[in-house]
Amino acid sequence: MRFVQAAKLHGLPKIVSIQNGYSLLVRCSFEVDLAEVCHPNNCNIGLLAYSPMGSGVLTGKYLDDNSGNSESFRLNLFPGYMQRYNAPLAKEATKEYLKVAKKHGLTPVQLALGFVRDRPFTASTIIGATTMDQLKENIDAFTSAPRPLPPQVLDDIETVFKRYRDPAVL
Repeated sequence: MRFVQAAKLHGLPKIVSIQNGYSLLVRCSFEVDLAEVCHPNNCNIGLLAYSPMGSGVLTGKYLDDNSGNSESFRLNLFPGYMQRYNAPLAKEATKEYLKVAKKHGLTPVQLALGFVRDRPFTASTIIGATTMDQLKENIDAFTSAPRPLPPQVLDDIETVFKRYRDPAVL
C-alpha cells in the first residue's frame, strides 16, 4: 500500500501487478496479506499467479508414491522447495479437490485453473507444461470450463479449504 501511495505522491508509475504463488494448495498468505490491496475496488494491482497447479500436484498424477521416482518428476527437480507440495496434508487436500472436480464434471485442471482465474484480483496465471498435451489441457481449461465457476463448486472448494488450509505451506 505504501508503494502505491508513494507513487501517487511523487507522480511515479503505479504498481500494476505482482507475481506470487497462488493455488488451491497455497492461498492464505496472499489472501491475508495482499488480496485486499490488489482487489479492483482498492489499488487494483493484478496478481500474476504462478504455480496454480501446485507444480502439477493438483492433477492428481503424483498421488501414487511410485510416481515420484523419475528424475524428471518436478518435485525431484527442485528438492526442498517443491517438497511442500508432496507433504501428506497436501496429498490429502489434493484427493479432496479431485473429488470436487469429479462431482461437478470438471477435470482437475479445470477446477484448479478456474479457481485461480476467477479470483477478482487475478490478472493472469502463469502456467507451466512439460508436454504439448499438458499445454493443450491448460489452454482448454481456460476456454472450456464454466466462467465463472458455479457457486456450488466454489462452496465445495471452500469446504475443503476450511479443512486443509494451505497444506503445502511448511
